Amino acid sequence: MIAASLSACGYQPLHGKRQTAQKTAMQDELATVWIYEIKDRKGQILHNELLNLFNTKGRPKNPKYNLRITYNEGSAGLGIGKDEFATRANLIVTTNFKFSGLSELDGSSQSVVSYNILNSPTGTEFARRDARIRAIKQVATDIHRRIAVHLLNAKTDTEKTTRK
Repeated sequence: MIAASLSACGYQPLHGKRQTAQKTAMQDELATVWIYEIKDRKGQILHNELLNLFNTKGRPKNPKYNLRITYNEGSAGLGIGKDEFATRANLIVTTNFKFSGLSELDGSSQSVVSYNILNSPTGTEFARRDARIRAIKQVATDIHRRIAVHLLNAKTDTEKTTRK
């Protein structure tokens, strides 16, 4: 009884999946982005993450926009132990992107993720790989969000000029 009355008053959950016309239209617009290949394996991981965010139904047949990305990665030792060897490191992932088509945007995104340097080289490599995946997901989400906001602002600006 309570659930039925709450849904009738327009109540919508704060956390959860809601489909609105604006959200669906933006998803359709973002699905028209062609994402160019990125060099080497690390770039491929970023490319696949971006495909999952932008092209949920597959590559666009008639893309309106193009996205080109360069990927750079570095690391820096952090916590130094008594033996003067690093015990922790920061993995720094930096990307530069150029979004072009009906609307243009240039930008960069960076993520810094820490991981432990272990006595085992294999364990350290797995920790570095995990850190890389986390950093790439953060960068991909940032790029996706920034392009969505850019397109939303461009659409709003276009609507304002057509009303005048």
